[in-house]
Amino acid sequence: MNSSRNLATRSSAYPARLKTDERPKLDLPPSRFEQILEFFSGLGVLAFGLMMLQFWFSLPEKIPTHFGATGEPDGWGSKYMLLALFLLAVVLYIGLTILRRYPHKYNYLWPITAQNAAAHYRLARQLVGFLKCTMVWMFAYIAWQTIQTALGNATGLSLAFLPFVLVLDFGTIIFYLIKASLIR
Repeated sequence: MNSSRNLATRSSAYPARLKTDERPKLDLPPSRFEQILEFFSGLGVLAFGLMMLQFWFSLPEKIPTHFGATGEPDGWGSKYMLLALFLLAVVLYIGLTILRRYPHKYNYLWPITAQNAAAHYRLARQLVGFLKCTMVWMFAYIAWQTIQTALGNATGLSLAFLPFVLVLDFGTIIFYLIKASLIR
């Protein structure tokens, strides 16, 4: 009896956790930050595409397709690999744009309730938007350095590239986790 009273007291102190299919489907307009992220993500795809058009016919048939830990090329292949990288960036852009529309379907570490759903959804959409933007620009930078290396204007990726990307992406995720834990 005592344990059932504790359970009843504890459950009334916390809002009811909603199952994924029970979460509210909120029509939240994009925040200013989300609009800025979307603009820069689209700009990244556009810049990548224009860069491909500008340099495509001046590229040699064999270009660097892989860079080692030092940033120097250690794999070579067809220039069509750049096209594959561009298509991957476009698919990523489209996929994350679609995913952004369904925050009620995401997996969350903390319970989603009717009271905190809007705040969690906004924060999760911002995370997806920021990661989309950084990934699109990361692919554009890799393509730029690949083109410049193939044309003899560079020797590969910067040694700081990988640590920068890791700190940026993991820092973003850690920031999200801290903010999300405060919403509970």
